[in-house]
Amino acid sequence: MPLSTSPRFLRTVLLLDAASVLLSGVPQVLATAWLARWTGLEPTLLLASGLFLFVYTAFVGWIGTRQPIPAAPVHCFIAGNLAWGVGCLGLIAMAGSDLSFWGVAYLLMHVVAVTLFAALQWAGLRHANGAWRPAG
Repeated sequence: MPLSTSPRFLRTVLLLDAASVLLSGVPQVLATAWLARWTGLEPTLLLASGLFLFVYTAFVGWIGTRQPIPAAPVHCFIAGNLAWGVGCLGLIAMAGSDLSFWGVAYLLMHVVAVTLFAALQWAGLRHANGAWRPAG
């Protein structure tokens, strides 16, 4: 039986998303200047996005504890995760040589993480809505 058919799958994915976002936001807020020097990203962008990540963490974490988990906010999280990934790719394209190797790696890490979470949230929603049809 696939893990995604577990009744706790979507809840677990949401809580992991919240935790990973918190881990990303903390250094952006608490070590903004250092991270800016390390990555080549603007300090204002890092601080503002880090503060946004705290709000996102709280909201995703809260939705992840609801019973049942409402679908509408999860659809917003999926869209937001995909938009965040596109935004990170846009930053890479626009910043060009202003970014360090580590800056590009940091943004690509975000792209991979948010795309993965969007896909897992989509799979969890499909299962929760009864649309998931396991093979067999």
